[in-house]
Amino acid sequence: MLKTLIGTTDPQNYDQYLNEKIDSVVNLFKKNNLEFPEPEVFASPAEYYRMRTEFCVFFNKEHTDFEFCMFVPKSKPKQRIELKSFPVGSKAINQAMAILKKHLMKYDELTVKLFEADFLANQKGDLVISLNYHKKIDENKFKEAAYSLREHFISEGLSVNFVGRAKKQTVLADTDTILETIKTKDKDFYLYQVEGNFSQPNIYACQNMVQFARDCCSNCKDEDLIELYCGSGTFTVCLADLFRKVFSTEVSRVPTLTAIKNIEKNNIKNTQIARLSAVEVAQALEGTREFKRLKLADIDIKDYNLTTLLIDPPRSGLEYKEALDFTARFNRVIYISCGPTSLCSDLTYLCKTHRIKKLAFFDQFPYTEHLETGVLLEKI
Repeated sequence: MLKTLIGTTDPQNYDQYLNEKIDSVVNLFKKNNLEFPEPEVFASPAEYYRMRTEFCVFFNKEHTDFEFCMFVPKSKPKQRIELKSFPVGSKAINQAMAILKKHLMKYDELTVKLFEADFLANQKGDLVISLNYHKKIDENKFKEAAYSLREHFISEGLSVNFVGRAKKQTVLADTDTILETIKTKDKDFYLYQVEGNFSQPNIYACQNMVQFARDCCSNCKDEDLIELYCGSGTFTVCLADLFRKVFSTEVSRVPTLTAIKNIEKNNIKNTQIARLSAVEVAQALEGTREFKRLKLADIDIKDYNLTTLLIDPPRSGLEYKEALDFTARFNRVIYISCGPTSLCSDLTYLCKTHRIKKLAFFDQFPYTEHLETGVLLEKI
C-alpha cells in the first residue's frame, strides 16, 4: 500500500491510491461471501477538494510569526507538521491561509493565546474562519480587530466572517454560517452549513453521494422516506422531491435547527423533522411509546408509508441486533458507510433478507486508507 499522506497530495499517483483502496474493500466483500454488482467508482479531484479543515497555530519564541500545523496521527510525543502549503484544501482556504500569514500578526487581540484556526468554505469561495483561544475573549475588541482584518480579505476578493471561540464562549463577527450549493444532474440544492458542526468535508464526494442516493430513488413518488440522524439535512433536502413524504430525525439541537432552515430554504413542503433517536423511532413506529415531541410538532407517524430508509451510521456501523432488525424491516435501504469492516458485518446480517442492488465507492479522503461506500439494499 502507498503511504498515507498528511496535509499534502500526490496527483501523479492518485489513481494508484484509489485503486488500492477499492481492491481492499472489494476483497473484504468477497471474504465475507457477499454477492454484489459491479461497483460504481466516484473519484475525487486530485487537489483542492477539502472544504473544511482545522489547524494548530504554532508561534515562534518571539511571537512575531506563526505556522499552520497538523500532527502525525497517534504519534507520541505529538509530531508536528508545519504546512507551507495545503493543496488538500480548497483554493479559497489556501488563499485565506496566505492572507492570515501576511496580516494576522498586526492584531494582538487576535493572536494572544491563539492555538487553533478552523476553516469552512463553499464552492463559491465564501469562508468562515474560527479562531480558538486559551483565554477569555473581549467581545468588542475581537470584533473590532476581526472587521479590520476582514478588509484585507475583501481587497483580495474573498468573502470571510470570523468566529472567536474560547471555553464556554463563542463570539460572532456577523455569522458562523455559509450557504453551499449541491449540484446534481437535474437540479441544485442549497444548504446552510455552520462552522463547528459536521458537514461533508469533500464537496465533490458529497455531490456524488447525493446523486447516487437520488439514482436509488427514481421510482418512489408514491412512497415515503425515513432518514435517521440526518444532521443538517443534506440527504433529506436532496431526496425530498423524489418521495410523497419524508420523515427525518436528529438528536442534536444545532443540526436539527439547521436542517429545518435548509428545508425552508429549498421550499420543501413534504418533510417533517423530529428530535428522536433510532430506538425512539422504533418505539414510535411499533406504537409501544408515545412521544410529546411528535405531538408538539404535529407529526403522526402512522400517516407515513415508510418503505425506504437512509442511514449513514458512524464508523462502528449498526452494531446491535435491534438496529439491524429495525433496518431490515424496510423494503429499500440506502446505506452510506465510512467503515468497510463494520459495513460488511452489517451486510452479512442484512443480506439474509435483502440483496445488494447497487454498490458505489466515493473517495472522500484521497491519499488515505479511508473509502466511503454506498449500498442500495432491496428486500428479497
